Amino acid sequence: MKKMMAGGVSGVSRLVMAVMGSLPVMAVAQQSAPAADATELKPVVVTATRSQVHANDVAGTVTAVTQKQIEQHGSRSLADALADEPDVSLPSDPRRFGSSHVNIRGIEENRVLMLTDGVRVADFRSPGTTNYDASNRDIPFVEFLKQVEVVRGPSSSLYGSDAIGGVLGFLTLDPADLLKGRSFATGGKLGYHSVDNSKRAMAYVATGGDKFQTLLMLGHAKGEESDNQGANDVQGLQRSTPNPLKYEQSNVLGKLVFTPNMAHRFKLTLEHKEGESEIDAQRMGNTSATSPNTLTRITTNTGIDSITRDRIVFDHDYTPDASWFDRLGTKLYTQKQTTDNQNFQRRTNTSATCSASTIGTANCSVDQRFKYEQTHTGLNLLQEKSFTLGLPQQAIWGADFLRSETEESKTTTWTNLATGVSSNVFIGEVFPKADYPRGHTDQLGLFVQDEISFGQFKLTPGLRYDQFKLQPESDPLYNRTDGRTAVSKDGRHISPKLAALYGMSADWNLYAQYLEGYRGPNYEEVNRYFYNNSQRYALVGNPDLKPETSRSFEIGSKYSGKHWGSQFALYENRYQNFIDSVILPAGDPNAVVSGGVTFSTYQYQNLSRVVIRGGDWRGYWQATPALRLSAGFAITHGYDQSSGKPLNSIEPKRMNLAAQWTPSEQWGAEWRLRAAAGKDHIDDSSTNYYRTPGYGVNDLAAWWQVQPKLRVNLALNNVFDKTYYLWSDVRRSGMSASDPSPEFYTQPGRNIALSVKFDY
Repeated sequence: MKKMMAGGVSGVSRLVMAVMGSLPVMAVAQQSAPAADATELKPVVVTATRSQVHANDVAGTVTAVTQKQIEQHGSRSLADALADEPDVSLPSDPRRFGSSHVNIRGIEENRVLMLTDGVRVADFRSPGTTNYDASNRDIPFVEFLKQVEVVRGPSSSLYGSDAIGGVLGFLTLDPADLLKGRSFATGGKLGYHSVDNSKRAMAYVATGGDKFQTLLMLGHAKGEESDNQGANDVQGLQRSTPNPLKYEQSNVLGKLVFTPNMAHRFKLTLEHKEGESEIDAQRMGNTSATSPNTLTRITTNTGIDSITRDRIVFDHDYTPDASWFDRLGTKLYTQKQTTDNQNFQRRTNTSATCSASTIGTANCSVDQRFKYEQTHTGLNLLQEKSFTLGLPQQAIWGADFLRSETEESKTTTWTNLATGVSSNVFIGEVFPKADYPRGHTDQLGLFVQDEISFGQFKLTPGLRYDQFKLQPESDPLYNRTDGRTAVSKDGRHISPKLAALYGMSADWNLYAQYLEGYRGPNYEEVNRYFYNNSQRYALVGNPDLKPETSRSFEIGSKYSGKHWGSQFALYENRYQNFIDSVILPAGDPNAVVSGGVTFSTYQYQNLSRVVIRGGDWRGYWQATPALRLSAGFAITHGYDQSSGKPLNSIEPKRMNLAAQWTPSEQWGAEWRLRAAAGKDHIDDSSTNYYRTPGYGVNDLAAWWQVQPKLRVNLALNNVFDKTYYLWSDVRRSGMSASDPSPEFYTQPGRNIALSVKFDY
């Protein structure tokens, strides 16, 4: 595997270490006597309302996974961290690219807004039908996170486009989280996960005084393919063991916090992450009686996938003593993510043009490279004010400005191994090229929300205005030959919200809310064109796409007491102009026809109406001071009203149970059960999907505070070595009911996770 990490981290990481390396001395010089131990507060969330609030006081379903839970469960990824959220899934493709995006209550991909410290995560780019290129939504190492917050339902009234299905907020650690009132702190964590034979390491140093606080975190991970329950180690569609894979990742996070006085707080965040994986794709495709695998001439298929992400964020909080506002928050940021997929194929006994399916006498090699780059540059302004105008009120208002720049390119060269002749003309296309030209999308959002108190009753109206414009730019790699051209597109929308919360007691709240959501089509859905003349399929853009809109109703109850708690919700989400990829029928004017043959043509189109409804419940009981029991359950149904067909993005019924035993502060243990019903109500019109059976998986975890500065966490997952499938993975991979080796898509068997954490 190429050792891109061997020379040390690069780019922003050098800047992080250079800046942060000079700060400890300055910070120590500014320090005063250590602060008193901070009083432990109830957990708060910020993503749901864009300001700090207790989760129990939010009119809607919001949950948080804390750093402590991430550590105790031995999580190495976001999928591990969210495994106990019954209405959340992370579809994964075990053939190559792994977890790619988040599904909340049946809504996924770019309809769920993901934020890292308030900065949008890069878009998900689907590999489509090739599985040779993709761009996943990248976040920091889970070791860098202090909390993951999940907000269900449309949140466009506060966040605008892309929040039509919910918001996932990642809050990274600040210096104060590690200092805990001290002036200096350092530590780290070492971990091992048998599921992918990975080793993980994290180290940090933090300093703090009256005015300056600094933090530098370094993380590194190295591992192999994730295990499954397959045993047939062969090449081709009969393979059931995982594709061999090696990966390596590095992450650097630096923060400088400057507080010159009580009114001002400045924070600079610098992050760099890079990773690379090398795969031997001995199995890539699926097959069924109606859709056989046709790539019979490919005898070797390897790839190298790399990702680089840089993030720079400047935050300023201004809280004057007396003004027409209580707080002014300003966030200026830029983030750039680059994905580079390289493929190396050997094709044997193929045609003179190196076909993947046609038999011949030639042997050749095919080298492909796909690059995708997206840059976000934005400015967020937020003001808060508490006042009394007849009634107590808490108002927030602000503006969001965002420019997203997108660029992609494709390069292919094939070589006849007998003659040594190479060519950049492949399956009728001339490379390098681009499926769509580079371009940008500008977004403006203006929002206001006011929480009005009537004694125990709170009414929260909200309103947001959004406008967007996507604009293609000149790109020499984009050259259409079929008369189609890339187009610009714009739109605007107003998203209202009305929430009500009634406090039955200090711990018990009833709520109801009405939300409207909005998402404009992205650049790729409008302007991407791709043709495969060999296998005769195509992807075509749709300049006539309309923005998606939604209406959501939710009612619920929340109780959070000292000994027990419960959270219950019922909801219905109605989507109009739902954007989905469909196969165009024969005779459609947008279907690609070449040589008198109609290609299987895919296009994003607006479905008329989609309905998703369901309910979920979560609860806990502090049975004794040492024993805590908890549970969760979620059920969701969804279908396309125009066709009556079910939505395949809906998860089966899922539940989780847990019992945590903490007899002292020095040690504890936990048992967890994750279960799901079998999947039914499937739309088989394009794929005869494998029906996943129900399952129940038991996990155990234990932790030991060996001494105040040393902690050991141990997790034993899938204790009884259960063979099971996740519907999200089956759907994501397109696994058919007639797959010859379904065990390829099984989840890992019994595995352990061990970590040692030290703090000084």
